[in-house]
Amino acid sequence: MHRLGLSKQNAMKVLNTFLILSAILIVASCTKYEDGPTVSLKTEQARLARTWKVQLAYYSEFTDSPENGDNQTTDWSNLRVDFDKNSAYTISNKSADLSKITTETGAWEFTDDKLKLKTTGVERITEAGTNTLISETTKTTTWRILKLKRNEFWCWYQNADTPPWMYFRMIPA
Repeated sequence: MHRLGLSKQNAMKVLNTFLILSAILIVASCTKYEDGPTVSLKTEQARLARTWKVQLAYYSEFTDSPENGDNQTTDWSNLRVDFDKNSAYTISNKSADLSKITTETGAWEFTDDKLKLKTTGVERITEAGTNTLISETTKTTTWRILKLKRNEFWCWYQNADTPPWMYFRMIPA
């Protein structure tokens, strides 16, 4: 250290500064989801496990800019998605005219290094007034996660291999 003209104390300051900057760069490069968070002390499962409601919904062919699609937030205002910590889920929704109720139940799992969520279950559509079963379908859906925080869940609901898909920004219900 003396060859560089640094005292032992100054050399330690330089080393500490270097280590702090290195740590910041490493943490900044560890962002898993496109829109964040950069760092979280909670696991993905702990952040996901809750009931969510729609804050914003777009039906879009543009996976990089959902705002270029059709804003359907009002149509999806009754949607509730409950992911529990034991990998079960329930999706419930009422049609815009409130005549039909859709309920889907099943199991969820993270895929693609937790960048996606896969749900597999049974969707039942019933008449709202009589509870008469209209249809029952087995469904598997991929949710491409863009942001997953305790109070925000942004995703593409990919119910087909190619767009158009639904883009959701959800908040806790």
